[in-house]
Amino acid sequence: MKKYVAAVLILSVFLLCSCSKDTSGCKTELTTSKWQKIYDSGAEVNLEFENDSAKFSINNADKSCVISGKYIAGDSTFVIFVPEIAQNYGFDYNPKNSSLELTFEGNTIMLDKCD
Repeated sequence: MKKYVAAVLILSVFLLCSCSKDTSGCKTELTTSKWQKIYDSGAEVNLEFENDSAKFSINNADKSCVISGKYIAGDSTFVIFVPEIAQNYGFDYNPKNSSLELTFEGNTIMLDKCD
């Protein structure tokens, strides 16, 4: 009986350990691609990474906003640090084929991968 219980426990551990989602490619896909969304109104949103820096920009007519600085990225979030204003900006992300679902403070936007 003890051998049977031990075998079931070991089998359960192996099954549970193999049920994890591999997200290691998400970070690489995020940081090696340039992302963009252009709206019919002419507004444009861009996200790009270079070395250890990230740049998120929004351009709309004569107004623009740029968040640029060093970044750290995990499997589903990244943070851009802007030391000039002692501020950091955290984003949640989820790559979906050639699109990127990007969320900031509960607001979500879909960006397209640029070739």
